[in-house]
Amino acid sequence: MPGPTIAGDSMWNVALRMGAADAALGSARWWASVQWGLGTAAAVTAAALRFGGRSAIVDDAGSVDYRTLDRGASSVAARLRSDSARVDGSLGAVGILCRNHRWFVAALVAAERAGCDTVLLSTALPASNLAEVCERDGIAVIVADEEFAEVVAQSGTKATVLVADGSGPDALAHIAAEGSPCSPPSRRPKLVLLTSGTTGVPKSAVRTLKTTRVGGVGMLRRVPYRLGDRYFIASPLFHAWGLSQLVVGLATASTLEMRRQFQAAELSQLMCERRYDALVVVPLMLRRMLDLPIEPGAVRRPRMVLSSGNVLSGDLAGEWMDRFGDRLYNVYGSTETAIGTIADPVDLRAAPGTVGRPPDGVTLTILDDDGMPSLNGSAGWVHLASTAQFLGYTDGSDGDRAGTLMATGDIGRLDADGRLHISGRANDMIVTGGENVFPSGVEEVLGRHPSVEIAAVVGVDDPEFGQRVAAFVVPRPRRRVDADQLRAWVGENLPSFMVPRDVHFVDALPMTTTGKVVRHRLAVLGHPDRV
Repeated sequence: MPGPTIAGDSMWNVALRMGAADAALGSARWWASVQWGLGTAAAVTAAALRFGGRSAIVDDAGSVDYRTLDRGASSVAARLRSDSARVDGSLGAVGILCRNHRWFVAALVAAERAGCDTVLLSTALPASNLAEVCERDGIAVIVADEEFAEVVAQSGTKATVLVADGSGPDALAHIAAEGSPCSPPSRRPKLVLLTSGTTGVPKSAVRTLKTTRVGGVGMLRRVPYRLGDRYFIASPLFHAWGLSQLVVGLATASTLEMRRQFQAAELSQLMCERRYDALVVVPLMLRRMLDLPIEPGAVRRPRMVLSSGNVLSGDLAGEWMDRFGDRLYNVYGSTETAIGTIADPVDLRAAPGTVGRPPDGVTLTILDDDGMPSLNGSAGWVHLASTAQFLGYTDGSDGDRAGTLMATGDIGRLDADGRLHISGRANDMIVTGGENVFPSGVEEVLGRHPSVEIAAVVGVDDPEFGQRVAAFVVPRPRRRVDADQLRAWVGENLPSFMVPRDVHFVDALPMTTTGKVVRHRLAVLGHPDRV
């Protein structure tokens, strides 16, 4: 029989039911939860008690087992509690500015054990934005990789800086080796994620460890995870998508492999050498890997490939599954709403481009402009409701809510089988001559051209039509194509009002770390059409 469990500990209970009941792990989880509460801190302790010698993290520096990760995190927690202490006895927040490696995970677990709120900082954050986030979110300690030392210094923050990946007395490796004990915290801290918006200073979305954990329950019931899996997490850990899979991996006592930087060739080679149960990516990573000359038979196919963080086109999903098997899952959601829908391989084959159906515990509704449910598959505003929703932003503002429903900012529709299809972001829609154009449809058609590597579409001001469609195209290496050819290509597949009037060829598109195009920066990239 399984060991005792904590009431409401949904994710861990589901995790236990995924495989044979493990009494020792159940008991370890009960004890760890009493000590640390429900979150990553307890998950690591439970795994260390039951599977202490199992590799927890495999990164550029090698492997670290659960027992070592657990002990090191407690020692780092003691230091964080000391360094973040304020004169009134409260604790400041801990900011983590790291790439994917063991010290990111150790810092995340340690901040929770210390009782400090944790702010996950984007590695692309400029110094001016970092300064504002530190001030706004009360960051007292920053755990940062050495490569970000200059950005931290330029920000002018007064936070104490600990080095994630270096040496010396302020490096996490040194602190972890001290073996300092850490008593359980007197408060359950919050987790703060920066929104992945492409304009201005990102907002800070507040989550609790409970909502982060609950957000994974639907995934556990719809995706074939198992206890003790081996993952490769290529998506950045500081984003909600990568973080959610880290949490699931720790809860299932899995081995999590990662690298500081995603390299398509490196990951493809690793997939030839070893078998992963799960591959965690964003769509652009799939595209980069498909562009490599690797025979499908040489790759040891993962049991599941999990994609989220940006649009997964029907073409890309089909191409991936044709080469590497029907093991692809597409997950839709946001930092504020958590996981909203999941498309399994059957969905992706039956309805290319779909983001699937909501998992257990999630309500999906399409509302029209009057706030009423859309009928007969009509497009409208996508709204989600679940207990995993965020608690609001640290500046006191909130998301766009309709009762318990929260708007995602996307326009979408439901097909006859209840699958969600996203037309695009509402604020990206182009209105040209009274016609509505969503960039994703034009981008997908352009991406099918054999000479196009990737394309992005935006609206630009037009005195006659209000806006006109402009395309920014990155050609494939050693391929030649001109603007008229691409216009003709689009015109063969889409209505005339969707054909780009402007076509600019560029060397690269400005993107976020999850592959989202920063559309407001495209205007400065264009140059005259070239043949």
